[in-house]
Amino acid sequence: MTTTPRELFDRHVRLIEAGDLEGLLGQYHEDAVLLRFDRVVRGKDALREHYGAYLAARPHFKELLQVADTEDLVSYQAVIEQGDEEHRAYGAIWTRGERIARHVSGLFPVAAGGAARKGVVHVDLEPYTAWPSRSVPDPRNAGREAIGPVLLEIVDAEGPILAERAYRLYVKASGGKALTSIARAPLSGATFRLKAAGAIEMEEGSEVLRPAGTAEVRVRELGQRALDEVPLREVAELMRRLRAAGAVELPRAVLDAYGLVRMTAKAEDFLAQAEQVSEMADV
Repeated sequence: MTTTPRELFDRHVRLIEAGDLEGLLGQYHEDAVLLRFDRVVRGKDALREHYGAYLAARPHFKELLQVADTEDLVSYQAVIEQGDEEHRAYGAIWTRGERIARHVSGLFPVAAGGAARKGVVHVDLEPYTAWPSRSVPDPRNAGREAIGPVLLEIVDAEGPILAERAYRLYVKASGGKALTSIARAPLSGATFRLKAAGAIEMEEGSEVLRPAGTAEVRVRELGQRALDEVPLREVAELMRRLRAAGAVELPRAVLDAYGLVRMTAKAEDFLAQAEQVSEMADV
């Protein structure tokens, strides 16, 4: 019987729990790639070194928050314990045959776990559903009939989504490295055609895209987004909810809610804008 991606993932979790390095490596193809947020691990030798160090920390899957799969892909969110620390894990595994060909994985500290900071305020967030990337035609020479359905697919999965993020997801899936003006033009044109056809809606005064007839704002987990890829009104609504729950230092409370730690200058500027939007909404 053929092993499904979900069955492969379930075994992946059991092997990690058991500390079975050889069993874990046996799940990967010889040319498999593990893409983490901080580095790329390519091939069996590099995977052996990576997982050897990882298993030494005795990771434990405390909770599986979300698992979804198709015929060759499984995505997941989980809470993982390592020693006295908890992390929120996000990942996606692409299979070829019955083994892993490509694995994307990231860990974020859980602010409200066993080692929570004093005074952290918790609000419930919707899960963030990422678009499962796949091979798509080059936007520079693909026709509107090819570009439009893919953009609609991205917006359906991740909307409300910044147009900039949607375009970058498309370009990356097409094999491109950067969103150039030449690539942006046909993507933007396809977006306006989808809007004119009533398939998507665009927030007035900004380039936030969402499927037609859906909520303008959804307060979700950060997921695979960078902080500045979250629509400003989404962060502002999160701030409103945090304020109602008793949070005082809203920018820091947002980082806690997203499982982020470092307050960079860029994050500080972005969150200041969101706080202004939040305060205006309360007036």
